[in-house]
Amino acid sequence: MNAKNTLTALLVVVVAFLGGCASTRGFTPPADSVTFLTNDYRFKSVMQSNEDVKGWARDTLEIINELQYRLEIERNR
Repeated sequence: MNAKNTLTALLVVVVAFLGGCASTRGFTPPADSVTFLTNDYRFKSVMQSNEDVKGWARDTLEIINELQYRLEIERNR
């Protein structure tokens, strides 16, 4: 039973360490995320989809654009 507890504790430490590394790595979005996404080769498939998919994509890109705008405002404070 002692080996099991030790292994469990080690596993928790490793997961916490790796999770910490992943969270501090940081992700920097492209300067213009909407252009980056619409230039992606997969976007052509979206534009050839039905109106529901196109509408969802349009709404999503507008949300991304607004969030990126807010992020830039915060960075420039």
